This record gives sequence, structure tokens and C-alpha cells, in this order.
Amino acid sequence: MNQLPITTVLPDSFLDEECRCDYNVSSKLKAIWAVEIDLLIHFDEVCKKYNINYCVYAGSLLGAIRHKGFVPWDDDMDVCLDRENFQKLLDVPQSEFKSPYFLQTAFNDREYFTAYARFRNSKTTGIITNNISENYNNGIYIDVFVLDGYIEDEELFAKQSKERSKCQLHLNNYYSKLIERKGVLRKIKYKGIQLFDHCIISYDNLIQKHNNIISRYNDCTNRVTLMTHGGFFQKRYWCDKNDLKDLVDVPFEFIKVPVPRNYDEILHHMYGDYMTFPPIEERGKWHDGQLIMEPYIPYDEYIRSMNDAK
Repeated sequence: MNQLPITTVLPDSFLDEECRCDYNVSSKLKAIWAVEIDLLIHFDEVCKKYNINYCVYAGSLLGAIRHKGFVPWDDDMDVCLDRENFQKLLDVPQSEFKSPYFLQTAFNDREYFTAYARFRNSKTTGIITNNISENYNNGIYIDVFVLDGYIEDEELFAKQSKERSKCQLHLNNYYSKLIERKGVLRKIKYKGIQLFDHCIISYDNLIQKHNNIISRYNDCTNRVTLMTHGGFFQKRYWCDKNDLKDLVDVPFEFIKVPVPRNYDEILHHMYGDYMTFPPIEERGKWHDGQLIMEPYIPYDEYIRSMNDAK
């Protein structure tokens, strides 16, 4: 078997297939986990060097508390920062992220818009299936979420969410390939949007407009959430600003990770009775059909092979 493109020394037998919680964890999934743990270790080193506060969040927070590691049927890793620390991360010199490590943002990798960041291993394949492009970094990644103010006024929140969705539509379309749009009328519509946007506003200015919208209430509320996402996530994946400062380290596989001390309340917002496992038939379905993961193959090589096979 090829060598994983990581620097972390793995415990003996970590890559072996095993059964956890009545779920078969394949050696390939273990290799994906190894790449993500290696990414987190390097991410943590940079954050410590630049005094940046972060913690694991969402599914990784659930895994840390319920499984002391990955949820056995999960294939990704999530961390989060508040807006202040997220900006500090964006200001870190790119030279700190030496190949194969790459901090991907909408500013430095433009073919696929996300309002948060991803920390990638460029010598692996972690393709999001609606963006299969050699011109965009598609390495295995950890999601680096930014949390912004979640206003309690429902009318203001609804207006903000509507503005965010409209702005994101323009950003998603700015560099999109029209061949992916179905139907002649839709192609004409989105081509018109592209031409209009390119004439009146730059991509960077659109990103700044989007960030201004989602961070509008950062000084008005102590609640923060995934304003970068849709309503389902906005209304569940929230916490208090102080939760992101009061952190404790807990075991995660063979390392330790920072989590909010108030994790119990946060996980109840997200998942309800989070200690109860989903039915066996639903396990492993979260990213079903959305990701292509190959920990031993660089994404550009994988995409070229896929195109040659057509």
C-alpha cells in the first residue's frame, strides 16, 4: 500500500479495519481519519503560534464527547472560531501552510465559493461532487467554520438570512460553469447574472458584502451560529460567545482536542438526545454521494484519470 502523505506518526494498528458501535470502520476510512488528524495537528500548531482560539464543533464535537474520537460513520472533521479569531487566521502568512497543507478560502481559491475556510492536504482527494475541477484544491480537508451573531429578533433575522442567500447566489454563480446548469432558460438567466456581476462588482467586493451581511449583529448579541449556512444549521448550531473562550481538552482518538466546557448544552441544541445512536440503516448517510475520498491519491491525478476514463 502507498504511504499516506502525512507527517504524524500513527499508533500501531490504527489503520486496521475494526467494528465500532456495530459499524464496520474500513481501513480506507481509517486512512481518511489519519489525514484529518494530521491536518488538525498542523492547524493547531499554527493557531498556538498566532494565539488563535478554536475548538472542534458540530459532528467532531459529538464524536469527541460520545466516542472519544470520530463518530464511526463520519468521514470529516469540523472546527470553529469566532469572527475575530477567524480574521486572525486569515491574516496568517500563507508561508505557514507549507505543502501539502493549504488553507483554502474564497479569496485564494475562487472556483467554488464557501464563506468559511477549509484546511486541505493537497496530496489527497476529497472532492465535493458538485465541484470536480483540477483548478480548485480538492484535497481531503477539515472544515474551518466561522460563527457570527445570531440576532433574536425574528424579523431582523429573516431579513438578514434573505440577504445572505441572495448574495451567496451571486457568489456561487460568479465562476460557475454554465454547462452545469440544466435547461436553456436557466443557462441564459445565470449567464445574465454573471455578466451583470462582472460589470458592476468584483468578486472580492462581493465576498466582503457577504461577510458584512452575516456579521451584521456581532456586536448586538452574545449568541453566535453558522450564519454561513442555511436556516436548519443557523437555528441549531449556535452557542454563546463565551463558550468559545471557556475550553477544555478531551481525548480524540490518539490526541486531545479543545471543546467548549459547556458542550452538553451545545450538543443538545444541535442534536437533541445526542447520546442516542441513529438507527443502523441511517449510519454513514450524511455525506452519501456528496464526497469522493481517496487518501492515497492526489486530487489532480484522480480527476485526470476520471476524465480519461470518460
